[in-house]
Amino acid sequence: MAPSVSTARKKDEMQTVAMNAARKEAMTKLKEAVDAIKANAEDVGAKFPEEARKIHYGEADARGIIGKATPDEAQRLSKRASRSPRSL
Repeated sequence: MAPSVSTARKKDEMQTVAMNAARKEAMTKLKEAVDAIKANAEDVGAKFPEEARKIHYGEADARGIIGKATPDEAQRLSKRASRSPRSL
């Protein structure tokens, strides 16, 4: 009589491989999106909150910007954007 062999492990391995492939594809698309954003935006560094406000209030030309903000500044910018009909 043949021994009982479970195939669950193979199914789990196949699902893991499929998930890894999907994850890899998603990460590739995410990297492409980030690269496109960086290529089309001005890096304003630590001046990001100040520049975002200037653009928001029309004190600076509208343009794509990237930079750094503290968690507190990011939260304030987010709250301000949600209260305003204009977006940052």
